[in-house]
Amino acid sequence: MRVGVPRGFFYYAYRPFLEAFFSETGVQPRVCRPTDQEILRRGMETCVDEACLPAKVLCGQVDALADSCDQIMLPRIMKTEFGESICPKVAGAADLIQKKKAREKLIFTQPLYLDQREQLKRTLWRECKKIGIRRSDFKAGFMKGIEAQRRTRAGLEEDGYPYQVFLAGHAYNLYDPFINMDLIKKLHRLGIGVVTEERVSRGQKERKLQYADLMKKPYWSFFVNSFGSLEVLKQRGIHGVIYVSSFSCGTDSFTVEMMKNNVGSLPMLVLKLDEQRGEAGFDTRLEAFCDVLKGRGR
Repeated sequence: MRVGVPRGFFYYAYRPFLEAFFSETGVQPRVCRPTDQEILRRGMETCVDEACLPAKVLCGQVDALADSCDQIMLPRIMKTEFGESICPKVAGAADLIQKKKAREKLIFTQPLYLDQREQLKRTLWRECKKIGIRRSDFKAGFMKGIEAQRRTRAGLEEDGYPYQVFLAGHAYNLYDPFINMDLIKKLHRLGIGVVTEERVSRGQKERKLQYADLMKKPYWSFFVNSFGSLEVLKQRGIHGVIYVSSFSCGTDSFTVEMMKNNVGSLPMLVLKLDEQRGEAGFDTRLEAFCDVLKGRGR
């Protein structure tokens, strides 16, 4: 049984769980190859035109895996482990897949609520039975996956550079070098190190949100992670903020504006990503942002 795992959407956030879970259950997952132009081309041909770049990349990855895998794991995650909602495209990722051949191979498409452990466990077990995983292996894999997710120190916190910025945005935009055109390497060449939201604890984010002037408790997990982390990292002495967003992203439409209103005197750069791959303007904006950081230093 060859089970394919796309690199898009959920993969970068829950990779520790997936790796530990599969190691116990005896399934050898086939993770999709790193994103390239061919995968993007497949995604643009098989996804709806109005979808964002990461959604098109995901469709391309699923289409590529359908050629070599018996099943393709595409979880329908409805809520995070802390109870917030996520992007509707992430929750409905399985519905974006257009090709019949790929759709018929999708598994783990039942709604998953990560904040309800027992319900999550039952739902996953029903899906695992379909691919021949034994119950004892499933139980061991589930607990090992939860522990690995809890213990893994994810994200980046880079020292040793003249400047450090908060690199904000969805994980699948930050950690896929094809999608963001090797953004982190470009920043390193400019003398800029990054820190990401994973290096701010959940407790710190929640405490900052309690004192923020918000009308109600945040609904989206992406807002909690980005806005809450900004409030913490401002006190740690970061030099600026770079927010990586996808064109037509609904949740970012208000997250970015809220961060702009609360960034204070720190310079903030918003980078919009789409399927147009021209890097000249992208690089120019990064260089200009670096000049702003140097000017503030002087």
